[in-house]
Amino acid sequence: MAFVRKKGKSFYLVHNVRENGRVRQVHLACLGNRPRVNPEIIGQVKQEHPEMEIEWDVVRERAASTFHPPFHEAEGLEDLIYDLRNLSQDMRELRLDALRARFPEMSRTLVQELRQLQAELSQVLHRTE
Repeated sequence: MAFVRKKGKSFYLVHNVRENGRVRQVHLACLGNRPRVNPEIIGQVKQEHPEMEIEWDVVRERAASTFHPPFHEAEGLEDLIYDLRNLSQDMRELRLDALRARFPEMSRTLVQELRQLQAELSQVLHRTE
């Protein structure tokens, strides 16, 4: 049975395996500071551990029910502000033309993600007006 476990500020996807009468935890993936089990995580785990049968809907449901958004506390908001400032700095340093020449596929994905972020930012800012 795979499940999400918190250690420190990070969440991990783990699975218990019985070996020689003892239970050992297998680390499947690091989920970061939010236990989101997205298609990338699922693909990574399936590739690295094809022998494991995991009920992904159950794992997602349990992860969502045990996680509380970090923005209900001052520390979570401080972390978000810090991340946004770093992202802003990264955006100022980003040169898409140079990236397109070196990494065409990744730069297309980056542009798609930036457009998605722009749409989500617009929605958030629109709700505050």
